[in-house]
Amino acid sequence: MCCYHSLTATILDMGQTYRLRVKNKPDLLFAMMRALADDTARIAFEGRLAGTELFSMAGASHDETVVLRRNTIQPRLDFVVFPLTPASVSQLETAIRSKVAFNGQNGIVHVQIEKDGVVAFAAYDQFDDECVVVAAVRVELLDELVSNRVLHSYVAS
Repeated sequence: MCCYHSLTATILDMGQTYRLRVKNKPDLLFAMMRALADDTARIAFEGRLAGTELFSMAGASHDETVVLRRNTIQPRLDFVVFPLTPASVSQLETAIRSKVAFNGQNGIVHVQIEKDGVVAFAAYDQFDDECVVVAAVRVELLDELVSNRVLHSYVAS
């Protein structure tokens, strides 16, 4: 399990933060990607990804950045970072939908989105309820995600 307090500390500079209870992991990820995509954004995936299209896409870096860091030391998981621009979102979505799992240790274990130099979205431990936090999004988007059954609920933190 992640430590919720250290998780929120990583995104405090973004203003109001929300802890999310996730119902549909892929749809939440895609909604956050679309909402946060811009020229300053990057996204990092960590998990069992070497056999997926996502791991070998053009523009991928396998190096940590100052902000986007590995979260699992043992066992060492695959790590990949991409620019997250409006133009790259559909290509990333297609690669994820193709064969990337969201459950167990096969597929995506942790996701982080950096925007303007800080983490704006973080989903750790396969989107565990205690480990999904977002900042820098409108509350109307979160309400829409609850209405569309992507989220069970959210709470300001």
